[in-house]
Amino acid sequence: MTQAELFTLVQQVHEQYATLIAQVITINFAMIVAIFYFLHRARLGFRVAAFGFYLIGMLTLVGMMLQEANVKAIALSAMAAIPSAEQSSVVQSYLILQGRWLFRIISIFQNGSLWALVSVIAYMLFWWRNPNEKPSSTAEETP
Repeated sequence: MTQAELFTLVQQVHEQYATLIAQVITINFAMIVAIFYFLHRARLGFRVAAFGFYLIGMLTLVGMMLQEANVKAIALSAMAAIPSAEQSSVVQSYLILQGRWLFRIISIFQNGSLWALVSVIAYMLFWWRNPNEKPSSTAEETP
């Protein structure tokens, strides 16, 4: 592959990753709404099932992100394997940027944020209680 094709491949991975992140955010907001309105009152079995389906969706998206990350890593390795005398200035600059601290922190944040979202959904689904909701009383009130 040429340098331009490798660089285009990396850019396409970034576009796909952005789309997948948007889908992850969507599935998490949908789960938060479901928890707030009805799942926090559901029985444990139903909550476990809902969390299982949520995890299937999240792990599918995370798997797709992992595939894209591997494609990007292969493309970056191919770029780095090009002798520096033959590398274009764009490829050289991009490879230098990949080694900078900001790119490393962004990578760590992207990976960690996925697991933080799953953890927050698990907390909200199994331990959070709506403070605005009055506890249900089993005894009948007398006037």
